[in-house]
Amino acid sequence: MRTMDIPCFAQKVEITDLLHLYKTRLQQKLAPHAALAIPLLGYMGWPNDGTEREDAMQLLRAWLDGDEPKEFLQQIPLMHQRWGRVADTVLLHCGMNEGGHQKRRGGSSVGKAISLAAKRIKARGASQANMWEGWSTYKDAAHLIAAVIAVCADIQRRNREQPLGIGLQEMLPIRVGCLFPEFVIGVGLHYQHYGLNYIAKGGSEPMFDPETLWRIPESIGIEPMLPLVRVILPEEIVILNARRAGNRGRANLLETTPIS
Repeated sequence: MRTMDIPCFAQKVEITDLLHLYKTRLQQKLAPHAALAIPLLGYMGWPNDGTEREDAMQLLRAWLDGDEPKEFLQQIPLMHQRWGRVADTVLLHCGMNEGGHQKRRGGSSVGKAISLAAKRIKARGASQANMWEGWSTYKDAAHLIAAVIAVCADIQRRNREQPLGIGLQEMLPIRVGCLFPEFVIGVGLHYQHYGLNYIAKGGSEPMFDPETLWRIPESIGIEPMLPLVRVILPEEIVILNARRAGNRGRANLLETTPIS
């Protein structure tokens, strides 16, 4: 079992007004939350190589201090793309379970989620092969990656409904991770609990490997927060039903209120 080395809060963190949090934080600089955000993003971006993670964290610190490490910044668009695919896998897995889909075929699975995601976002280059490659690379931080993408989606939705005075750059995952690390952790805790306990709830196989997943410390001081729920659409049910057993193969998100 692996636990992330990130700072814990001395007092319990409660988030009860998301709109106020968004409006306040989105006007701030990135650096004030760096002590938590940098190690969090380090695990999310480089879960399998400790040396590479440390190097990346140094570059993250330089970026937050105002430097422009070009080689590091050039990695970010591809990382965001891969994070999106990993998040699709987690959100579809949860959506299938919440909707009670595929029960006769063993319930939700990573394979079914990847198969469905590849068909739904094929236009963006999401073949099953590169979906599986992304999952293999980032699966041990997938709960955190799904959380930051879910938070980005909520900010984008609210910005469409009531403009927050921000542009596209302010809604990119790495910036959101810097500005809202405790919120990302709270949502990540929800996905962590779901993925580790899926078999106990009737699933046929786990979503996460309990031995290698980078777990959030139990003493973090943040409560799990109910994230945005991925609803499986009727056309996606057709795709799932047409999928042959054994095959390996964007998110329509509805708002729910975080538990505080």
